[in-house]
Amino acid sequence: MTVLVAAVALMTRLRMLVRVTVDRRPGHVLALGFASWFLAVPLEIDSIAVAVDRWWAGWALAWPLLHVIACAGGFFTQTFFWLATSDRTDPAQRDRVASMVRRSAFLGVSALAVGLILFATRPRDVDFASGAAGRMMTPGPVHPVAALTYLVIVSYFAYTIASFTSASWRWAAKADLPWLRRGLRVHTVGCVFGLVFCVHVIGYQLAEACGIVPPWRELEADGALVALSLLPAFVGVTAPAWGPRLEGLARAARHYRHRRRLYPLWVRLSGSVVTLDPPKTEWHDRLRLRPGQQHALVYRRVIELWDGLLALHPTMSGSTGLDGPDLAGDIDWWLEVARAARSRPIDDVLAEHQGQS
Repeated sequence: MTVLVAAVALMTRLRMLVRVTVDRRPGHVLALGFASWFLAVPLEIDSIAVAVDRWWAGWALAWPLLHVIACAGGFFTQTFFWLATSDRTDPAQRDRVASMVRRSAFLGVSALAVGLILFATRPRDVDFASGAAGRMMTPGPVHPVAALTYLVIVSYFAYTIASFTSASWRWAAKADLPWLRRGLRVHTVGCVFGLVFCVHVIGYQLAEACGIVPPWRELEADGALVALSLLPAFVGVTAPAWGPRLEGLARAARHYRHRRRLYPLWVRLSGSVVTLDPPKTEWHDRLRLRPGQQHALVYRRVIELWDGLLALHPTMSGSTGLDGPDLAGDIDWWLEVARAARSRPIDDVLAEHQGQS
């Protein structure tokens, strides 16, 4: 469900990216990459893999299908990072990226071809079977050819992950937008778990091929590593979309709290001034909850507090308010006044804070 939610957020943001950018190729390539990931994820679920193998194909179709789709996702994601981090107007960089893409495509096609040929020699091997009969669920010795099949295909998959892990980390260091920088770093964490997944698969297969049976099921560790990889990766990639909105909601909640804390003082000072759309009751003020209005409401409250103060004490002035139009500073100053006015006369508090003699 987390992957599906992240997919919706990602594709929405990606559609905006493709529409507003001049060079749409990176966006299209990333879309292909994440479409591949979303198709591969269900095949990691054992019950779905069993259904594909037993009730649809009659043989271990889920294994080659999963690895072909996953390698395609790795290739497209890798290509996206190369395209997005290069200057397309520079002929030298453009040629370099094209060369790297061709090299990766050649390595991927070669690895998949060799791996699928090896798989075709033992398509019903227990190492490729899903369910309780397969080695993913029941550890035990495996045939060297089956282990070599894993090694060839997963090695290319690890190569693609290592490539865009490095690009993601370097790009994060250069990003100007805070949420882009944070998102890329979180994405890098997910990529590192993806590399650990590849190392685990290769190490597990080599151990079983050598007659060493690990004390845990491969599927349990692989499933945990896939989750630890995909969740940060999707969260990181979508962070530029939801991060600023989350930050805006936090800012609105802070403004709401400040406005509510200033309400008792506002009631005491605003009686002698004209106010704009004042709350009729305290509950009316409490129920003004729209996030987009909170900044304007707290700003209006601060202005009306200053108007009320100047109406009662025209000689007062200070380092904030009319002499220093800093909303954050004004809010802090008025919050101090409001706290002090709970237990002391308002005139004494204002005289102390404003220096009136």
